[in-house]
Amino acid sequence: MAKMQADMLGEMSPEEFLSDYWQKKPLLIRGGFTDDPALISAEELAGYSLDDDIESRLIQHNSQQQRWQLSHGPLDETTFETLGEENWTLLVQSLDYFHPPLQTLTRACNFLPRWRLDDIMVSFATANGGVGPHLDKYDVFLIQGEGQRRWRVGFQDQKVSSINPHPQIAQVEPFEATIDVIVNPGDVLYIPPRTPHWGVSVGNSITYSIGFRAPSIGSILDSALSSASLEFDSLWEDSGKLKKYHAYGALHSEIPDWALDQLQTLLNRRELLIAAGKAVTDLKYPELLDTVDLPKSQELSEIAMTEGVELKPLARIAYFEHEQALLTFINGVYFQFPKGLEKALQKLNQQYSLNKHDLEELPRLPLGEFLTHGIALGALRLCGSKR
Repeated sequence: MAKMQADMLGEMSPEEFLSDYWQKKPLLIRGGFTDDPALISAEELAGYSLDDDIESRLIQHNSQQQRWQLSHGPLDETTFETLGEENWTLLVQSLDYFHPPLQTLTRACNFLPRWRLDDIMVSFATANGGVGPHLDKYDVFLIQGEGQRRWRVGFQDQKVSSINPHPQIAQVEPFEATIDVIVNPGDVLYIPPRTPHWGVSVGNSITYSIGFRAPSIGSILDSALSSASLEFDSLWEDSGKLKKYHAYGALHSEIPDWALDQLQTLLNRRELLIAAGKAVTDLKYPELLDTVDLPKSQELSEIAMTEGVELKPLARIAYFEHEQALLTFINGVYFQFPKGLEKALQKLNQQYSLNKHDLEELPRLPLGEFLTHGIALGALRLCGSKR
């Protein structure tokens, strides 16, 4: 197991990183991890690529003919017997959901909001393997496991030309790099969104990619439109507005203004807060968390008062302070609690547990309800419990 620092920024403070680098410019952190974070083997990674429930890709590159080949998982075990010793890469997505040792990496990122975390992708590459020069829309930390890789990185919003050497592989043309380094086990490379980067393996290597998502307006609107508390069935009324020429296909010019007015009435600030909170805490694979029925979770919440609770590694809990209330979100589900639980939510996000002393200092009524729902939704468990 890797020996990890409190975070992976080395000697840099979180405040300096967030002010000078986050979503602005790339950063190389030598020795962000004191040891090689050997959290998965190449053989284990190949095994996950055979599973039809896990997203995986195999990318092969013929450097002489400049041809690229992409295969989507689940792969066949015999595939690996024919690949050779160079020019291919295996990528397996969201492995933190399926391979618990990887969840320790997320704790090293506790200087960032937990709800921003998307997933951890792991790639194994042979000599000269890689996915080519490309851009991502999200923030990513590239943690070098075993072996070495050469990384060339440009700058944010650098003018680059897009190409598709394969219909399903999006790349950019080779670019002028501002960083050109070979990374070693334990090194960390931060890449902000829309920044070209290009990794090529030096021999066999493993890289852990921790991706951070940002909410899109589409995801928030989807969340709002699916709300059972909002009624989107009001109808346009055109009494006294229709003219004969509308029968020839002309649409009434007031319809967009009416629609916008209706949306502004329905989607007030509180409803948008709720929609956003649900969207950013929704889990990619909610079925992987063990849920508990409410009667059982109520029993466990009573026990938790004396034994403490832990935040499960995959769980997402966040909140908004709004009009003397806490709009609270647990794995994509919304609850409203009175103010007073902020310290509990903050400590769970930073230190991942609440002990008996912490719980005794909190208001018991909303605390009991919060613990009950947190346990029921699979976000919380008793301290020391495996489930």
